[in-house]
Amino acid sequence: MSSIGIIGGIGYRATSYFYEKINALYEQKNGKGNSCPILLVSLNFKEINALLPYEMEKVADLITPTIKYLDQQDITSAILVNNTMHKALDIVLNKIKITKPYCHVGNLINKKLNEVEGVSNIIILGTAFTMQDDYLKSFVPKKHKLITPTEKIIEQVDALRKVYFESTDEAKTKKCYQLLTQTYSENIIFIVACTELSMAFATIKNKTNWVDTIDLQCNAALETLKN
Repeated sequence: MSSIGIIGGIGYRATSYFYEKINALYEQKNGKGNSCPILLVSLNFKEINALLPYEMEKVADLITPTIKYLDQQDITSAILVNNTMHKALDIVLNKIKITKPYCHVGNLINKKLNEVEGVSNIIILGTAFTMQDDYLKSFVPKKHKLITPTEKIIEQVDALRKVYFESTDEAKTKKCYQLLTQTYSENIIFIVACTELSMAFATIKNKTNWVDTIDLQCNAALETLKN
């Protein structure tokens, strides 16, 4: 049976969350007790994190052997468990030819927002670097308006991300959520583009106008999987 490929370990808590999420979605689709066939390759995050977010050429060199390896396996698609590293993924895919598709976070953001009727204000939530960088913003359709968060928002969101890299804090999550929704309320769509933030905001129920990139990637991968 074909599997979904996952490049993980970057970091391990994020990888675990991806694993749980994709299995939960698979079970919903196929019935209780069914586990998703997954081929996981775990990398050493400490080695890679020392290069992020600026030395993407070096990161690309580090992940190229894994991308080549997965492409030779019986997988229907692959997920890279680190949104910042999708810059490095682009570098690799421009250098080598592969046959298995990646659930690329930027392309999935673009597809999702193209489905939204009318014009919306878009805020991308991630690391402090991601929120100020143009990379993921470049995938937002031109019909929408991009909003760069204030320094206060960036500071609090990034602080929450750092908490969830090692632990949890629902009180801090609620405070950050309230700050975001009170500061930005008019025709807004929040794009959660960091696994640790996905883990945090998953504790807030009944959110509206929130797009989680983990959900996008996991659902896209499952669509390629033939039972």
